[in-house]
Amino acid sequence: LQEPLEPNGQTEARLDVVRLPPPGESDAAVRVTARAIRRAGFLSDRFDQGGAHASNNWAVSPWRTANGYAILAGDPHLDLTLPSTWYETHLLVPDEQDVYGVTFPGAPDIVIGFNRDVAWSFTNTGADVMDFYEEILDNAAAPTAYRFDGAWRPLERRIEEYRDSRGNVLAVDTLYRTHRGPLMIDGDTAISLRWTVLEGSGVVTSFGRIRSAKSVVEWLRAMESLRAPAQNGLVADRAGSIAIRSIGHYPIHPDDGNGQVIRDGTTSRSDWLGYWAVDDYPGAINPPQGYLASANQEPIDPRVNDRYLGDDWWVPWRAMQINKLLRTDSSVTPDAMRRYQTHPGSARADWFVPALLEAAARRDSAGRLGPEEREAAELLAEWDRRYTKENERAVLFEYAMSMLQNLLWDELEKEDGRRVDTPRETMIAMLLRDPESEWWDRRSTDATEQRDDILVAALAAALERAVQAHGNPTGGGWRWEGIRHMNIPHIARFPGLAVTGIPVQGGRETLNPSSGAGMHGASWRMVVELGSEVRAWSTYPGGQSGNPVSSRYADRLEKWAVGELDEVLFPRAASEIPESRVLSVLTLEPGA
Repeated sequence: LQEPLEPNGQTEARLDVVRLPPPGESDAAVRVTARAIRRAGFLSDRFDQGGAHASNNWAVSPWRTANGYAILAGDPHLDLTLPSTWYETHLLVPDEQDVYGVTFPGAPDIVIGFNRDVAWSFTNTGADVMDFYEEILDNAAAPTAYRFDGAWRPLERRIEEYRDSRGNVLAVDTLYRTHRGPLMIDGDTAISLRWTVLEGSGVVTSFGRIRSAKSVVEWLRAMESLRAPAQNGLVADRAGSIAIRSIGHYPIHPDDGNGQVIRDGTTSRSDWLGYWAVDDYPGAINPPQGYLASANQEPIDPRVNDRYLGDDWWVPWRAMQINKLLRTDSSVTPDAMRRYQTHPGSARADWFVPALLEAAARRDSAGRLGPEEREAAELLAEWDRRYTKENERAVLFEYAMSMLQNLLWDELEKEDGRRVDTPRETMIAMLLRDPESEWWDRRSTDATEQRDDILVAALAAALERAVQAHGNPTGGGWRWEGIRHMNIPHIARFPGLAVTGIPVQGGRETLNPSSGAGMHGASWRMVVELGSEVRAWSTYPGGQSGNPVSSRYADRLEKWAVGELDEVLFPRAASEIPESRVLSVLTLEPGA
């Protein structure tokens, strides 16, 4: 399902249908190795996180805005904590820097923000920048060397001691490395990892340069030194230019270039061949469509460029939704950009709700729709597919999608009663076009089910689950704000210092995604209009103080929860700050 960040000339998302091969036996060797990698902690169990991981950014060219200025919006989504991940800062050194935005406490530069000429934001790229290698060791119990190009090469070894606050040794561990990176040993399996993040990032250099960039071109040039982490950098300037580029070092994998395999560690033929040239990075500058957007989707349309960059892209629902909003608005305002950040619409619901209702209608026409199935379809048809706080039908859809996953992927291997892995919803989108695929058939029944059987069964099961959990559909228990909340824990997980049960507008894979435990979301929201004088609006879920008894500990939560932003105070000198806005002044004197 394609809505790439690099414009491909399309006016809507495109589904490339590939017939899925029928279920078969899993590859035992690959399964064993993959489990070893997961136990080593190299892979996160993203599917248990509720699908909330996300970030958004978009920019609009002057000719598509109401005021004739470029506008940029960014909202990186991270694990939410109190104190906040971010610290809002204005760094002003006369004749050297004048930059505003957010930084990680202790970091030397603004990470996301703007200066007097340029504004920028980031989303995670999701490119394949790591490879795993199966190694042969001289002794798995006490290794000293690994096999490489027909000879034994010594392992790097480092002994680490873990101490308590008094200096007492709590534990001792031995870490091993090959020339590629860290080594994990699990029984007879030895896996090494090569990852760009472990090979120097260039973060300090890059972010030190972008703070003084005066144009999109200067900003992009400054970010060329960033090697890791791979990010989709979005930028706009006062001259009216907008640009996006997937920034970072992208390895050239050997053989056919595909990085989806666990490689033979015994040969140098498995090593990377170098990195992509900067000119080959996905991106665009001032596209004819007049806007750019990224939401962790696939950066390049494979029909335009089939060079391997990765294969594990996030589902494109958010990208589809923001592109739809930007296509239909030719006079964008900063306030519209703000409203988009918490827009309740759902491309995911727009895709699947009609499929569920059409399946029920076909079964009804054939005289095969039961009373529970009919009631479920009628209730779902009442929903406008918007995750507003007052809606009472989103919960039915979410249960239907969950039950659809369970019914459809019954062939997949399970551990501890859970699927080892769950295919993305884009796989279901493709299967909707293949109603007789073997995947629709359930192995636990004697019948041969097809698409409509499973869709309608999911609807009926969803109604049963919703009634059990939330009562009668007309009793008020299905109201979304009573079901879906954001929960922001204290960073040290002290329960009394958390803020929980925050009702929000949004749902799974909306532009304000809310799912799982509700602890992951928009860690910073920013809108910047790059006119003759830069104007900006922002907020984040928390406050500038880390002291729980301070009035500034969580004072921005209320506005953040409803999607409101405060106008940024961006003075050119301290004398321009109104006295009413000054709480305290700290003066640092060298040597004092």
